[in-house]
Amino acid sequence: MDMDKKKTDKNIEKFNNIVDSLPEFTSNFFYAGMTNKSILTALAYALDLQYFFSFAINNYEYFPEKGLHDLTLNDISKITPVDIDAFTRWMAKSQNLSDKTRARRRSSISALYEYLVNTERKLNYNPVVKSTKIEIDEPDYVTYINMEQQDVLLNCIENGVGLTKKQLEYHDAVKSRDKAIVFLFLDSGLRVSELARLSIGDVVFEENLLDESKNQNYVYTLRKGKKQHSKKPSKVFFSDESKAYITEYLEERTCRGEKLKDNSPLFVTKDGTRLSVRAIQDMVKKYVKAALGRSDISVHKLRSSFAMEFYKHEKNILVLQERMGHKSMAATNIYAKASDKEEAVIASQNWRKNKK
Repeated sequence: MDMDKKKTDKNIEKFNNIVDSLPEFTSNFFYAGMTNKSILTALAYALDLQYFFSFAINNYEYFPEKGLHDLTLNDISKITPVDIDAFTRWMAKSQNLSDKTRARRRSSISALYEYLVNTERKLNYNPVVKSTKIEIDEPDYVTYINMEQQDVLLNCIENGVGLTKKQLEYHDAVKSRDKAIVFLFLDSGLRVSELARLSIGDVVFEENLLDESKNQNYVYTLRKGKKQHSKKPSKVFFSDESKAYITEYLEERTCRGEKLKDNSPLFVTKDGTRLSVRAIQDMVKKYVKAALGRSDISVHKLRSSFAMEFYKHEKNILVLQERMGHKSMAATNIYAKASDKEEAVIASQNWRKNKK
């Protein structure tokens, strides 16, 4: 059993234990209303609601001397917007929690109420709606690596520049795989979880012999940011250069005698098992440190690097939203605003000259 599978199983067990401790009326919300959510997302909701209900039984006068599991729909129907505000203030003053964390927990409570009001129709209103919103400042910058820095990173993977003697001992055995992975991140905007679960059959190279402009390269994957009620995978496109790196890597595996099948993992360890999310994260950190001397560039920042450079060159936020797999335009707009601001600041460096 690989590490990712063990971690998932542990999270599922933790999730089930928390849900069992919560009021019975939450069960359908978790097991029916969240069927399209990942286990980590469902676990986060469960922890948030456990946190809120623990506060409620200790601070609200409506249900004294009740345990967490004893709460009823009638109990929580008495909670008012003022009570929700008291909870968010308590998180800020007594727990010193960030606005982002408080907003997330408030949103989790609202999601449960919305489900009970609109889906099960067992409650009449959602008190969170009339409570005070928590404003979160949007970041106006994005940590990423530009095209020149990406070239330095890829050169490190290709030639081992900056790697230690120990790292160089096995570098030749993994460099084609690592180059294909890192370039695919920078070229497509895939999330690490999306890339890690790819199998060979998910990769499509469409070649049109009569019209090369109609050639397409893409992978099929279930995207985190979109609702997948039908579990229908999305196409995530990548360039001919990514195609060349992936092809080189797969040909290398074939030459080693591996029989590739559609259900074979796209990226594997030296032992032939699927490369885990953790292994990919560690691999990226290794090359970033060797090539750029930085510790602030994670796998997710490679995704951010794709978004920033794509928007700089294409200036099309709708296409970027689709490429990133964002459900909300607000998530995509972060990159557009950061890119536009960066370009404006650079352009302003000679403002005195331009003024004349």
